[in-house]
Amino acid sequence: MKILNLGKIFLIILNFAAIDSFAQETIPTATGFATAAEGNLYKATDDGQIYIGLRNGTLKLVGGNIVVDNVTLSGAGTAANPLKLAQNGAANQQVMTWDSTLNSWKPATPAAASNWLITGNANTTSSNFLGTTNDVKLQLASNNTPMLEVGRRQTLGLYDSSSTGLYPYNQPDASVMYVRGTGGNSALQFEAGGASFYKPVFYTDSSGNFRLRGSSAGTDFFEMGSSGASNAGRFDFIIGDDGDEPFVFNKYNGATATTVELMRLSGNGLNTNVRVGINTGALANSTLQNNGSLSTSTITTTAALTLTESHFTVIIGGNHAITLPAANTCTGRMYVIKNPTANTPAISSYRNLSGTAVTALTANSILWLQSDGTNWQRIN
Repeated sequence: MKILNLGKIFLIILNFAAIDSFAQETIPTATGFATAAEGNLYKATDDGQIYIGLRNGTLKLVGGNIVVDNVTLSGAGTAANPLKLAQNGAANQQVMTWDSTLNSWKPATPAAASNWLITGNANTTSSNFLGTTNDVKLQLASNNTPMLEVGRRQTLGLYDSSSTGLYPYNQPDASVMYVRGTGGNSALQFEAGGASFYKPVFYTDSSGNFRLRGSSAGTDFFEMGSSGASNAGRFDFIIGDDGDEPFVFNKYNGATATTVELMRLSGNGLNTNVRVGINTGALANSTLQNNGSLSTSTITTTAALTLTESHFTVIIGGNHAITLPAANTCTGRMYVIKNPTANTPAISSYRNLSGTAVTALTANSILWLQSDGTNWQRIN
């Protein structure tokens, strides 16, 4: 309820002064005064305030407890300037808050002392942390979209009880940091000030593929990851972007803190054929350059044998027939067949040096065969 304002109080006082039956007395102080006449005015000399006598003989400050709208309250807490809140048991740095249960104001610790602030905190200790103390996910969002979630796999809704064979990937109690995204696609990017074009990033795409693209030498990049769609997936390795960047495989020697090159795959310019070099230390001089020994499969027959991609050198151990795969299924494949016996076992048809079809191995001979995609050709 709104009380009379000061202007109205002054009008009342003036009216009182105009009535002969009212008198104003001067008293030393209103404190402890108990013989006031009801309705009489009293002026206390110690504080200069005007008081009115009450029926019980005490005094009431004229203008006390008046509610005034839309003004700023101020004061020093003195009797002459009393508009100041009492301490109410408040400690240093506490604020006054309203308690609807007690229906009164009470001191409380401000939020800044026990909460994380959007402007940062300076009063943290080693025991402070950002997160939850119960089994509820911690979520970070931006633009009203979840971006990062932390929690147990099951708490995050990522546990699939029907796929328990995916151990250890699919464990309900595993600690997981889950990167979310828009439309089911997400990314984790890293700052690289020296990268001019290609910034390093892990990302997913709409087909469920997961890839890594990284910066290289300022203006180049490398990329690896899965690709494909509709159950036709593959794994890619990409290096670019000028066409002559190599894939280099090294081993590390901890004793000398040096690396030794094992293999190099590289093109000799944009859109040129790839060359593979083993122990070359530089671009290979051929499609395959091996600066070292070469080991291939070797087998001695104990019975008739059908050759496959697992065979290379075959030594005839008796009168054992040899069956070659269809030439059109393995263009370019080579076999070496040595017959150290006096036998002439049967073999699938091949063309000799004159182009004639041959179906038997010569005794005590060595035969090199290569598929041209149509026939097996003798090349030695």
